[in-house]
Amino acid sequence: MNKVAWIAMILPLSFGAYAETGGFEAGKNPPSQHKGDAGYKGTEDTAETPVSLIKDFRQGGYVTLEGYIVKRVKGDTYQFRDSTGTVNIDAPEMAFKGKTFSAEDKVRVSGKVLGKGEHTYLKVSRIDEP
Repeated sequence: MNKVAWIAMILPLSFGAYAETGGFEAGKNPPSQHKGDAGYKGTEDTAETPVSLIKDFRQGGYVTLEGYIVKRVKGDTYQFRDSTGTVNIDAPEMAFKGKTFSAEDKVRVSGKVLGKGEHTYLKVSRIDEP
């Protein structure tokens, strides 16, 4: 009887050891949120967003544009151009990630749309090569 009582006490404790083998590993880092889709919805929407469409885009919407940084307006503000038009972008130095681009280099910029109509601009969080 003593053995049965002993096994009854140990048995519930051993299930905890088996439960620890699966689930979430806190030491692993997830991939960057912006690196995965970069604003694309899937195969039905695999083209980049044209500048002409973001002027009516919702506030705070995340978009990705491909085109050229034409010139520096002032400070962190640049003029960005694609085949459909131009828009000002607010691109802090950290968005460039140490890379230097010229007006001849095609770039992919990702960020949040702010403003409406002619006052629309893009607050850029990432600038990469396409």
